[in-house]
Amino acid sequence: MFRRKAYDSLERWADRGGRTALLVTGARQIGKSYLVEHLGRKRYQHLLTVNLYLDKAAKRSLAEASDVADLITRLSLLADQPLVPGETLIFIDEIQELPDLMTMVKGLVQDGRFSYAFSGSMLGTELRHVRSYPVGFVTEITMFPMDFEEFCWAMGVQQEALSVVRDCCASLRAVPGYLHEAMLGYFRSYMVVGGMPAAVQAFLDSAGNMGPVREVQAELVVSYIHDITKYAGSAAPHVRAIFEQLPLQLDARSQRFRLNALGEGARYRKFSLDFNWLVSAHVGLKCNVVRDPKRPLKATEDAGNFKLYESDTGMLASRYDISVARGLYDDDRSLNLGFMFENVFAQALVACGCDLFYYMNRKRGEVDFLVENAKGNVVPLEIKSGRSPRAHDALNKLLDTPDYGIEKGYVISRLNVEQRGRVVYLPWYAAMCLSETLGLRKRVDEEEAFTVKLPPL
Repeated sequence: MFRRKAYDSLERWADRGGRTALLVTGARQIGKSYLVEHLGRKRYQHLLTVNLYLDKAAKRSLAEASDVADLITRLSLLADQPLVPGETLIFIDEIQELPDLMTMVKGLVQDGRFSYAFSGSMLGTELRHVRSYPVGFVTEITMFPMDFEEFCWAMGVQQEALSVVRDCCASLRAVPGYLHEAMLGYFRSYMVVGGMPAAVQAFLDSAGNMGPVREVQAELVVSYIHDITKYAGSAAPHVRAIFEQLPLQLDARSQRFRLNALGEGARYRKFSLDFNWLVSAHVGLKCNVVRDPKRPLKATEDAGNFKLYESDTGMLASRYDISVARGLYDDDRSLNLGFMFENVFAQALVACGCDLFYYMNRKRGEVDFLVENAKGNVVPLEIKSGRSPRAHDALNKLLDTPDYGIEKGYVISRLNVEQRGRVVYLPWYAAMCLSETLGLRKRVDEEEAFTVKLPPL
């Protein structure tokens, strides 16, 4: 089993003793089911797993449940051993196959005999149609593909080395040269393998042979297209067209998504729900332009002008000719692979809980990403893949505009950690510690609990 950061959130949920049901969301094949089942085996005496996608008979049976008591009876009949109150986790996987089961979660939690976990893909789309979502009775945790630090754990990188990187990025000290070069190499490997557990496992099993890895990635792309066809309903043709255009649009000079690729005269209003479907399904990552880089960034976003990234950089790399993957791994500076580096940092920022924005102004130029940190300050980031990482005119103009009030900008490139004036240079592998280095907000499921003392009456 790969070490995953999301497991800490699952442990915190289990520590609360079933006061809510657990719902793990995220894209297909990122390790959700494996992690929940591991929690069940480790923290409970008994585990019942029902996969609604694979077990059609179970799906039909549970769909006919008339109330909570009937549902529990039907679940007990699916078990090969008695369900013991207080010691059993009931895990219903692929809940998108039967989303209306979520309407019974309140009753299941109030019944109190068992703990319940649900998981599935496409939940951002399917749960919109649930008649009565059990607000207050569900702890929702969103999982993502393996991030760069998790990839390093899988590769066997020593924790001491990762701690040195983290400390250097936090204190803005240069990483020791030998470690800097080694980490750049690991990051280039991560760019082509990505964070899908099956692809990472294929990379390990084949001792670095990319052939089996790309086969796994190609199968994952096909499975995503299959899911679009199955779950997007009447919107499937448009959603699939967007998904298939994604790598072509990122590789274009502007990298912005050109709607006319979907048909002559296409307008965002017509396709907005289709783009939202991909984002809700955790397949696409939408980055809207802002014209005025002030907080809150959402106030000046233009949702109709955007870039669309893919949720896993390795899968994206597999959708191009193999020369792209080879160029990434070999650090071929003659190729323009900036779109791939932008994608991996879009992925990292979303995993940190950030909304994605970029800045575009005809006079001042374009800055790759803008995010808001925990203090509410706007933080601009430039992602550099080529030979001139210190050339960032648009970022300089942003910092030099007093009206914007931006304190510091970041350039992420192959350079070591360094600060020059108000510009901080971070190496690509700082992706593993962006949250701390940029002072980002913690995701809700990562926040530390605290106790409020009420005054006496």
